[in-house]
Amino acid sequence: MVLTSTFTPRNFREQSERASHDATLRAVLDHATRYFMGKRGAALEAFADRDTHFARARSARLTALSRLPDLLEQLERSASAAGTKVHWAADAAEGRAIVTGIAKGCGAKVVVKGKSMVTEEIALNPALEATGAEVWETDLGEFIVQLAGEPPSHIIAPCIHKSRADVAALFREKLGLADLSDSASIPELTLLARRALREKFLAADLGVTGVNMAVAESGSVILVENEGNIRMSTTCPPVHVAVMSLEKVVATLEDAADLLRVLPRSATGQKMSSYVSVLTGPRRADELDGAREAHLVILDNGRSEVLADPVLREALLCFRCGACLNSCPVYQTIGGHAYGSVYSGPIGALLSSLLLPAEDTRDLPFGCTMCGACKKTCPLGIDHPNLMLRLRERVCAGKPHFIGAAHAFLASHPLAYRLAVGAARAVDPRLDLLPRLPGLPSGLASFVESRQPPGLKSSFSAQLRAGRKKQGGA
Repeated sequence: MVLTSTFTPRNFREQSERASHDATLRAVLDHATRYFMGKRGAALEAFADRDTHFARARSARLTALSRLPDLLEQLERSASAAGTKVHWAADAAEGRAIVTGIAKGCGAKVVVKGKSMVTEEIALNPALEATGAEVWETDLGEFIVQLAGEPPSHIIAPCIHKSRADVAALFREKLGLADLSDSASIPELTLLARRALREKFLAADLGVTGVNMAVAESGSVILVENEGNIRMSTTCPPVHVAVMSLEKVVATLEDAADLLRVLPRSATGQKMSSYVSVLTGPRRADELDGAREAHLVILDNGRSEVLADPVLREALLCFRCGACLNSCPVYQTIGGHAYGSVYSGPIGALLSSLLLPAEDTRDLPFGCTMCGACKKTCPLGIDHPNLMLRLRERVCAGKPHFIGAAHAFLASHPLAYRLAVGAARAVDPRLDLLPRLPGLPSGLASFVESRQPPGLKSSFSAQLRAGRKKQGGA
């Protein structure tokens, strides 16, 4: 995975610390996540037999993962038969090379993009711009963060960290709207963005999107949205490139329908998104719109290794509804940019840890309270806390911490344990002096400074003798 931000997961601790002290950010996040969770809760409350539908959606994703190699080959055959050119990308560099090659081949000067996390993952925009093309994000949230020079901070709401006043100030600066007021309404801001982008759709030579699902039996690509920008990006330009991470395949249209019953309700609280496009190949001779040339890029970028792990592969079930972010107390406090990666929140910490080099992400699995809100919220039943624990084990494997090594030694030597605890009980029974001991290892010092350890009670045998003595005295 290639980062598109000056932030990095290596600095997760420092970035989280700064973000947690940003009162404005916390207020905006609190308002936005409450709104999303409220809409989601109302939609699910009215969703008859929702547990059954959740189970069907999970079954569709499990089926896809269990048959992934076969389904991907079937998808290639079906899509190719429908006229789509299928490409395979082993990693981010190969994915960028394929798309930029297509752009050069069609002489693309203007590229319009639908919202796509996987193209963020492979840092596609800078690569396309290096070919000399203008690249425009057409999703409203993505358009806003593109103007701001920032990566998205949420899976479904890229500019969730910005207030209306922030957006108005940005439009004044970047779009030359000097008279725009900070109090401009959301519909007014949306109209201004639409006016700026409409000419880009009409001038575009290439449209690039992600993929919500790809159907193996038909070779169809399914795209879900609320703004119509993806439909414009796939029908106005003569060439359309869809970039798909390989786990997004489903076996049948029926499986896709099972997922579509759940995804919009969990993501935005809608029964169905405003636009659901099912694209099967390029425009036919008797059709009036659609791209004349269609490409599908299937990206691995580390996912095959994740699939091979019988526990961690569960993270690949995710269909990016974003509900785990909205319910997570950590995300609500620090937002998405603190994670330093394209993917944020609980699922982001998992995916980034699995797809990025281990030395870059060792702190991400520990940025979790283990409260279980993500697991409870996930409509596909992903057990995020359990996967976090598995990643923590992997981080610590073969590298015992001083505290853990010392405890392991004492626990395996009863006499040494009794002597150490006895000495501590005599000198510092409430462990008040412990943080101030000279020469204390930095890890242990930071541990005790941030916690109130329990007092060291007398041993059970001592308590038992004292109780017997008291009873005998009575």
